[in-house]
Amino acid sequence: MKTQHLQAERQGKTWLNLALSLVLAVASACGTGGGAPLVAPTMLPDFESAAAAAASASPISVTFNQTYKERIDLNEPIARRSAINTDKSLFKVIKAAQSTLDGAFYDIEDPGVVDALIEAKERGVTVRLVTDNANLVEKHDPSKPRAAIVALKQAGIKIVDDNRSAIMHHKFLVADTSVVWTGSTNLTPTSLYRHNNNAVVLRTVPVAKAFTEEFNRLFVKHQFGISDRGRIAPLPAFQVGGAEVRVFFSPGGSGREAVVAELAAAKKSIQFMTFSLTDPTIGQTMADKATAGVAVSGIFDRWLAGGKYSLFNAFKSEKMIIQKDGNEALMHHKVIIVDGTTVISGSYNYSQNAEMNNNEAFLIVKRAPSFANAFEGEFKKLQQAAKVNRPPPYKPKDAEIGTVENP
Repeated sequence: MKTQHLQAERQGKTWLNLALSLVLAVASACGTGGGAPLVAPTMLPDFESAAAAAASASPISVTFNQTYKERIDLNEPIARRSAINTDKSLFKVIKAAQSTLDGAFYDIEDPGVVDALIEAKERGVTVRLVTDNANLVEKHDPSKPRAAIVALKQAGIKIVDDNRSAIMHHKFLVADTSVVWTGSTNLTPTSLYRHNNNAVVLRTVPVAKAFTEEFNRLFVKHQFGISDRGRIAPLPAFQVGGAEVRVFFSPGGSGREAVVAELAAAKKSIQFMTFSLTDPTIGQTMADKATAGVAVSGIFDRWLAGGKYSLFNAFKSEKMIIQKDGNEALMHHKVIIVDGTTVISGSYNYSQNAEMNNNEAFLIVKRAPSFANAFEGEFKKLQQAAKVNRPPPYKPKDAEIGTVENP
């Protein structure tokens, strides 16, 4: 059974240099919510413009949803205004595309994104999309085709779905076979503007080619399940600027083994922020490291933490610092940070289904200090939000919130 779960420049060289210094220190920054502001409120727009400019120039950068308050009605206006919210990096990639846009997304619904893709098609860009078959229809009325999908098809954009019970859970876009936008973010208003999500941009042809190969397995060959695609040979590590980037695809891509190996190598710390963490092997490795003296701390989505297969309660009895998040909407990250230097992030929830059944992608990034610092900054903001926020004690009416995945 499918799981439904889930969108100026100011005068004065002194300020601009300061802003750029701060940006480079966190590789595209990550906003000011959930803690003391970095700059005075009147200067914030300039800081965000500098952050966005630095991100667009870097070979690898990350943006986060600016959703650190406790309620949707507070978070969404901030996220929509922010120059460093995930949607801004997405629109920049779409608008800069000259020849091709290949996107695989579990959920496609946001009107602004639909318009941007149609505009790209109208200016001569070849746009191809893959999505999950359960999301071809309206969420409030599954008897009706989804308006966003209808509009895209009417514009001449071909859309392929997985037509199966497992989940086509990817969240990536490849532009001109040279730029990749990927992470935990679906193309929906809730995912772009309400949930805690991230989006990584990689400006490198080798990584883009790897994602294009995965796209073609789905769009051209219709190879969604492991019985169709077989095991995927491990990809070599890619050099992206000074960083080392490894890319993993599911199913059949040996992602779990890679995650366990990184966790087993932890010397000082493991930090995680995960929408769903149910995999017993990954969970046991974390528990063993905590027993061995590694500082393990984590944040679970509050709505899924109590799920039948969630490891939240088991972890509470271990030597770990564990919290439920402080956002009324989803804490939708799928992130692990090892020793403050290695980042694991993508669409891959840490579950048996993510490994064996779903279509997923995730990155393991090393030797990228600013990139890792940005993720640690996000983790600290969510820790603070979990500590001080008081979200409503009930689930909001959010169509992307479903039941926890089976292990």
